[in-house]
Amino acid sequence: MKFLAKLQNMAASDIMNIIPSEIYHEIKEKDPTPIFKAYVIGHEGEATGKKVGGLKLVRNWFSSAIKKLVDKLQFGTKLFHGHNLDSSHEGRQPIGEIVGKALKDIKDKLSAVGIAYIYPEYRGLPLDVASIEADVNIDPLRDTVEAVDVKDITGIALGNSAIEKPGFANASLLSQIQAFANGQLDKGDNNMADLTIGKIIDFIRSEKVRPSELFKKAEIIDDPIVEEIVKEKNPNEYEARKRIEKEHEKEKEEWEKEKKELESKVKESQSESAKIKAVDLFSKKAKERELSEKQTKFIEKKKDSFIPENPEEIDKEVDKFMDSALEEYKTNAEIFGVKDEKDEPPKGGSEPGDNGSGDENELIPD
Repeated sequence: MKFLAKLQNMAASDIMNIIPSEIYHEIKEKDPTPIFKAYVIGHEGEATGKKVGGLKLVRNWFSSAIKKLVDKLQFGTKLFHGHNLDSSHEGRQPIGEIVGKALKDIKDKLSAVGIAYIYPEYRGLPLDVASIEADVNIDPLRDTVEAVDVKDITGIALGNSAIEKPGFANASLLSQIQAFANGQLDKGDNNMADLTIGKIIDFIRSEKVRPSELFKKAEIIDDPIVEEIVKEKNPNEYEARKRIEKEHEKEKEEWEKEKKELESKVKESQSESAKIKAVDLFSKKAKERELSEKQTKFIEKKKDSFIPENPEEIDKEVDKFMDSALEEYKTNAEIFGVKDEKDEPPKGGSEPGDNGSGDENELIPD
């Protein structure tokens, strides 16, 4: 078994003792790694219930009522994520079912414990509290619930203690475990620290687990013992098979090498084609951006280092390269104090004496 949560009041081996063997093996056939959770679903003492229609009722449950609760809990009782208004099953998706039940003394209180099998698709839900949905006859003149009052348990709602509060204060998760092999937990070992290779081997042997249930075909064939047996029984066939395997492996290696070389050539060809296309794009985009002569010359010098990462997106690649080159140009210009004509005032400026007097500038009105 693989421990998934801190054990609170129940050992992992106790869970497996409660689940009937036939139910456990039936689940294992359809779910190789089932998760089982043990919940307190009711205990002696005060409990707050809700009558259909919304009225809350606080009642004291005696041990006789808890015993009747366990008697009425059926294997296969559906588990749901939270309650609905009337506790019916209509429109509700079950997330698991009850596969075991027991009476336990927990914190000096007789408690009804239900073992829940959570369906694989709902394992990730944070379910740490439980609440029963049951048909119970209540005498309005009394504040107790006797054993005879529990008629039927229709379902169990599971939830998260961070947002939901169960009717029984201590109706919470006791323990959870996950099976990993075709059998039950060794009843004497509920601590992973005590688990040894020897115990695992003994367990596998006792459960009569076949190698094919644990390993893939290739892993079994490559096992030294299996190879030795095949070689002894059919030496000629063994040698022929090994020779064919080597030939296939060699052919595979050669194909992989050829494939890589071909992919490299295709990529190189695409890159060269993109670089040729980029020559026209650089000129076109320089005009569209209205770059200065110095900016254009700078990019012309840099474009030899242009290597497109994605030839199919050559237009974006050129834009990206030009943006980077212009940033570099701007930094260099600032460092070396180079002025660009785009940064200088235009000829015929509004100030007299700036590239000519007011008399010389035809754009200044009389």
